[in-house]
Amino acid sequence: MKPQLALWLLLGCILLSGSRLTATPILTPVKPDDTTPADSVTKKGWWTVSLETANNSSFYGRNTAKQYPYVAATVSYVHNTGLWASATTYQLFNTEDYIDETDVSAGYSFKISPRATGNISYSRFIFSENTPLVKSVTANALTANAAVDWKILYTALTSSYVFGGSSDVFVVLENSRYIALNPLWKGKRAIGLDPKISLTGGTQEFSETHTITEQNKKSVGGAIGGILDPLKPGNGNSGNNGGTTTTTTTTTVHRFQLLNYEFLLPVVVSLGNFELEPSWRYSIPVNLLEGDESTAQSFYTFKASYTF
Repeated sequence: MKPQLALWLLLGCILLSGSRLTATPILTPVKPDDTTPADSVTKKGWWTVSLETANNSSFYGRNTAKQYPYVAATVSYVHNTGLWASATTYQLFNTEDYIDETDVSAGYSFKISPRATGNISYSRFIFSENTPLVKSVTANALTANAAVDWKILYTALTSSYVFGGSSDVFVVLENSRYIALNPLWKGKRAIGLDPKISLTGGTQEFSETHTITEQNKKSVGGAIGGILDPLKPGNGNSGNNGGTTTTTTTTTVHRFQLLNYEFLLPVVVSLGNFELEPSWRYSIPVNLLEGDESTAQSFYTFKASYTF
């Protein structure tokens, strides 16, 4: 077992031994809803420590053919002015690196009206050299979010500009509604369902960049075999310029298209300052580029967090 993985498991045991805890790619911390008026006046900010594990990762509906389960630890701080900052580290199972990804984000949350909120943020993504993640071809993200509580539905619209390595624009529309199940425990513990349906649209330079990168890795890996065995089809000399390979794609990667449908069903359990959130998500990618191996699949996630 990797030393880093052992540390994650130890942190998970510490978090779960207490009794309240909380992939879009951008984290938006919020103030605790159960803060009393007196606390709101005297307390200047809130810290949240969380641990999350899942059976696979994805980025705007795109994933790798091989599944990479992971654990992630997050520390965030929210000031009562609305300013916030967070840092998240990811450890993928079955990879050589101790830390495969680190995300650092900062932003500002604000009220637009009694029923509407907004958030703007900047995120920096840092990856290990050998990470297989689709997201690794990007480096930065600027994000703006607006959400409205219609009572019947809670609607959120998020726009992101992702740049560095590849440049893409994404828009995510989400509709959800929290359903309280307090009568199950006679109201002593807050528990509920928060079903959500989302549509993701955007450009796909990141997907093409990742696909070509992976194809080049495979080509380099098979180059020796191609030279030693010229009779093997698809390897060695391609017939153009003494062995060069030409990649052709007919899809315009900067054309804005629908990228993904998603259905999410989390169970939210609040226990004082702790929150537990097991969830199931089904993602259906559409309009795939040639060579993209993303498939429709289920994601199972468990998240635990402590706010103080």
